[in-house]
Amino acid sequence: MYKNILLATALQQWERYSVHALAARDIAAALARHAKQLHVLSVYEHETARLPSSGLPAEMAANLREQLIQETDRLMAEKLDQYVAPLVSQGVPVSKILRLGSPRHVIVEVASEMEADLLVIGSHSKRGLFDIALGDTARHVSAHAPCTVLMVAPKK
Repeated sequence: MYKNILLATALQQWERYSVHALAARDIAAALARHAKQLHVLSVYEHETARLPSSGLPAEMAANLREQLIQETDRLMAEKLDQYVAPLVSQGVPVSKILRLGSPRHVIVEVASEMEADLLVIGSHSKRGLFDIALGDTARHVSAHAPCTVLMVAPKK
């Protein structure tokens, strides 16, 4: 059976979890009961594009940028804690991983670094343009991951 499982989930754009994220978490939890470790990864970006680009003194713009980065980091840590809470309460051994960057590349990178033997990822949630990219991410990951990839779609 699988010993070192990586669950990759997109949490940044969601107020609530997508059904794909929940289905992937359920499958990973079931598989992790027989595993040594379940690693849960969420990859995100700092949304500094929301900052006004002109009219601010340089020091004020830098301070606002730093505040936005810190707030995004805090929110992502909070979202990941909430997402894994049901797993932890079930006694599943979980390690949380937050990384900055492009999900399609970072997921493959992390799977390689941790020598995952299974990667679980939601297949596609089709809520908008961001999700089209996620579908592309799942396809890219399935083609480039150094381990078995389980793409999960929720029941209809």
